[in-house]
Amino acid sequence: MVTQIEPLTFQYSHTIGRQETRGGNGFFHPVAVARGEGNRLYVLSRGTETPVFWPCKRVTICTIEEEFIGQFGEKIPPEEAVPSAPDGTFFWPTSIALDQQGNAYVADEWLNRISVFTKDGDWIGKWGTRGDGDGEINRPSGLAFGADDNLYVVDSVNNRIQVFTKEGKFLFKWGGSGSGDGEFNIPWGIDIDKNGDVYVADWRNDRIQKFAPDGRFLMKFGASGQGDGEFKRPTGIAVDKDGTIYVTDFKNDRLQVFGADGDFITKLAGEATLSKWGRERVELDPVMMRGRARAQGLEEREKPFQGPIAVDVDDENRVFVVECARHRLQVFRKQSAIFYGGPV
Repeated sequence: MVTQIEPLTFQYSHTIGRQETRGGNGFFHPVAVARGEGNRLYVLSRGTETPVFWPCKRVTICTIEEEFIGQFGEKIPPEEAVPSAPDGTFFWPTSIALDQQGNAYVADEWLNRISVFTKDGDWIGKWGTRGDGDGEINRPSGLAFGADDNLYVVDSVNNRIQVFTKEGKFLFKWGGSGSGDGEFNIPWGIDIDKNGDVYVADWRNDRIQKFAPDGRFLMKFGASGQGDGEFKRPTGIAVDKDGTIYVTDFKNDRLQVFGADGDFITKLAGEATLSKWGRERVELDPVMMRGRARAQGLEEREKPFQGPIAVDVDDENRVFVVECARHRLQVFRKQSAIFYGGPV
């Protein structure tokens, strides 16, 4: 008997979002997404420091079907971006994760703190102190909750992973600066699979590392470059229920897909169409509509990823890719593998 397995394929579904600096139904330089109850999404916009764009730093709550629910968080000007910055404010937000109660935790790499909000966006707490001691952080980026509801924090400049209770109590850490096994060079994204194993996007080392829940090194894959399985600053990582690994290859403008053993499977370059929110905005302006109609090849130019920075997956095989530069999410669905069998 000979068995063949067709490679994984991905069907483009739709695009969510558009550029919106003022809040409401859009994003402004989104950098992370978290999935909530039902079809809720929490999209974190990093925004810009330009004063006229207000309130561009925020978390937008919407559905996968692009229904706007609400937003929370507030931008602060540079002169107020100090450790005593007002509660619930952001300056350089980097990541968002939800605990088992649906509360949202947002990392800010400038303020060096984790802010906590209810699922509806009410501020309920914060923790974090800048430094390099146990429990101190320096430019936190990725966040991920384990099955025990402890929070794994990518402590980027300290080149380590730290694990805390939800209340911010330090539990343990691992890592260090370098390129050896278990070492990091400005790590960024993180995810935890169904077995509790931890995957880290080792940004400047252009690789992915996998660890046991206690930080024991398990494997690594990737190298610098533009070929299949190579990276140019990997940022986001996600692992689905089947163990398939997804990596946003930021400067190569693509999403790469790997098997559980780290072997390259395929890559996606983007298939975006105009989102529901984008279409609503365009239809309000006849001049914009005429301009789009005259622009040759516009639909093709709008398809590719630009600055894919984060990725998430759900149990329905949907893949959500966050594009920072184009202020949107592209949604794909993984197709089941096809098996062929027959006599030799």
